[in-house]
Amino acid sequence: MDFAVWLVTCRPSGRHINPKTAMKYVYEVQGWASRLPVGGGRVGGGIHLDRLKGVIKGMERLLGEAARHPRFGIRTQDLAEALKRMLGGGSAAEANWRAALTTAFCALMRGGEFGVADDESWSVTMHLSRADITFYRDAAGVLCCVLMMRPLKKKAGQRKSVPVVLRSGGTLIDPVRELWEMCERDPLRDGEAPDTRPLFRDTASGAAFSVSGIRRVVKWLMASIGLDPNKFGAHSLRIGGATAALAAGVSPAQIRLLGRWSSDVAELYMRMTRQAAGQFSAVVGSTAFDDIESLTFRTEELEVLSSEWQGLTCAPDVFDSDGDAE
Repeated sequence: MDFAVWLVTCRPSGRHINPKTAMKYVYEVQGWASRLPVGGGRVGGGIHLDRLKGVIKGMERLLGEAARHPRFGIRTQDLAEALKRMLGGGSAAEANWRAALTTAFCALMRGGEFGVADDESWSVTMHLSRADITFYRDAAGVLCCVLMMRPLKKKAGQRKSVPVVLRSGGTLIDPVRELWEMCERDPLRDGEAPDTRPLFRDTASGAAFSVSGIRRVVKWLMASIGLDPNKFGAHSLRIGGATAALAAGVSPAQIRLLGRWSSDVAELYMRMTRQAAGQFSAVVGSTAFDDIESLTFRTEELEVLSSEWQGLTCAPDVFDSDGDAE
């Protein structure tokens, strides 16, 4: 409890820390302790820290919450235009970035799902490699691919178990075609094993894309088409893809499932088919939208329901275009 109060009131990082964030830090430490091979257990002798929850609620009443930096999503048409303008040269380096950004957008990926966190090193067991992508053609002859991904919010020892199915056909952006082009323009060298190369990489150094590097490129691309780069970050791809899906009429339950959000969707008696999952990426990659910024996805909970959006249309000259910060 003292640690949580210190985090909130003393601002050790120089910035205001919300009470709920302080509680998350405490529970994160508990998670580390529970995974220790010797002497593992919860902080505080195994108690569930119910008193801490009371302290957090009290600090929230007294201090309130700091204003959240707005999170805006990249629009499909803006991503397509920026890629055409800034990454249209056809080089191997550009192909890697085009494939990474379009895949993240259509697969609703978090930055850490297709990039490496700044405090991590690339590992084939944790991060995407060339061995994790498989191309195939469906019954209609359309090019598709499957990426095997490890859940970002993973438990200790959890391996790649999440199949991300993508289908070609997006009219604005097409991640499957971009992935195919990347493999053609940046092929494996003779004798190079697929599981030794990051799926998305800097061709000069061979290093996997980092989350901070992805953030910089997203800001650079949005600035190139006249948008404020300070409003964008790596998470803008995930937000934009989800917003495009909702604009296309995809149900919130399906968006939750394909975006790997934690929700009650896991309790539904349903199974996702390969055909439905593949069609999702083509729909997202084909849907342009004009979002109402105050109603775009602000959290990981995906609480906005389709019924709240019905009838919400606006002319481009009434509302500004979008943006987002990581």
